[in-house]
Amino acid sequence: MREILFLSLMDTQKSHWNRSRKGFQELDLSDGQPKVLYMLRFIDGCVQKDLAKSCDIKPSSMTVMLDGLEKKGYIRREETKVSGGKRAFKVCLTESGKDMAEKVFWLMETIEDETFEGIAEEERLQLFDLLRRVRENLDRHCAE
Repeated sequence: MREILFLSLMDTQKSHWNRSRKGFQELDLSDGQPKVLYMLRFIDGCVQKDLAKSCDIKPSSMTVMLDGLEKKGYIRREETKVSGGKRAFKVCLTESGKDMAEKVFWLMETIEDETFEGIAEEERLQLFDLLRRVRENLDRHCAE
């Protein structure tokens, strides 16, 4: 049987997820929380709605996820005004949240290194380019 993209992507995603989940469990983080902490490491103080968009998470799911992070003491939400004087919430990392975001960042760096063992930098860049082009093709066809 010839290689089929969807099977290859699903198998690769499953392996990556299994490795990631092991690390997330060791950090006592639920499935979606690492992505939020990872993103906040770069865009701390982001408006909740924008954070949901950056993480590609529904706003209602983001609220639930942030509730959990807030209970753990990793984030705080601050009321702010956005365009048109509307009320919104900025999401900010606490000191322990910054520490956890660093741990998530370094876990993902470790997994990235493990993922590309024995693969040359040029091949890695080529893979990312090919995946970007595949994604663009699929997005274009979804929009039709």
